[in-house]
Amino acid sequence: MVSEIISSVSLIVAVWSIKVSKDTARKQLEYAEKTEKRREEKEKLVEEKRECEKRQEQLDWREAERRVHESPFPIHGTLKDCIEQEYRRIRSERVLRGRG
Repeated sequence: MVSEIISSVSLIVAVWSIKVSKDTARKQLEYAEKTEKRREEKEKLVEEKRECEKRQEQLDWREAERRVHESPFPIHGTLKDCIEQEYRRIRSERVLRGRG
């Protein structure tokens, strides 16, 4: 009789232990999936920022070219040097405005 009770209790503890292990494994998997999703979202945001910066750089080069060509003053040095100087001026203005 006592051995049957001990066997029953042992079986109940074993079943409970398996359930707890499954719950723990499920929670670990959920945590890993959430962590992976956050990492992917962060990578996506970084990539979007990089693309935005690249696009802004292209726009700044175009603006530099436009300013140099529309300038009423004569070009000193090469056209390339003037455009690069104007580009640096545009980037500096952007940083000073806080949009760099």
